[in-house]
Amino acid sequence: MREVVISGTGLFAPPHKFSNDELVQAFNNYVDQCNTENEAVIESGATMTLVYYSSEFIEKASRIKQRCVMNKAGVLNPLRMCPRLPQRSDDQPSHLCEMTASAACEALAQAGKKASDIDLAIVACSSATFGSQAASDVIVCLRVSSWPNSLTSS
Repeated sequence: MREVVISGTGLFAPPHKFSNDELVQAFNNYVDQCNTENEAVIESGATMTLVYYSSEFIEKASRIKQRCVMNKAGVLNPLRMCPRLPQRSDDQPSHLCEMTASAACEALAQAGKKASDIDLAIVACSSATFGSQAASDVIVCLRVSSWPNSLTSS
């Protein structure tokens, strides 16, 4: 019987951070804009007025004081309120695959292993868009020599 070990772990945290205060300012600007644009619909009773949030409410409800994101400009733009990441072609790694591969490189370095030593990858992430394909995509990503050195340097 083969011995199975977890010989390294890695973590990727996006490089940009923003506080609840920044989020609340953007969201409350969005609330003002939405309520103004939908004034007639709100007055007719067909929809409700959006309400302001506070940093204190968000922290109490979520216990989160700040968030890490790949690009905070889109998230904090009241006209957008979601990330703005460039679209990638099918022959490029997804953003989530690249993030996961970065964490995998950290785990490999910690374990003193090479990508070709991987028999199994366990991937946990908070995005449903990557799903069950995550581990296999990352293993392929780490083994393909044409990818950037930052992903295959271990």
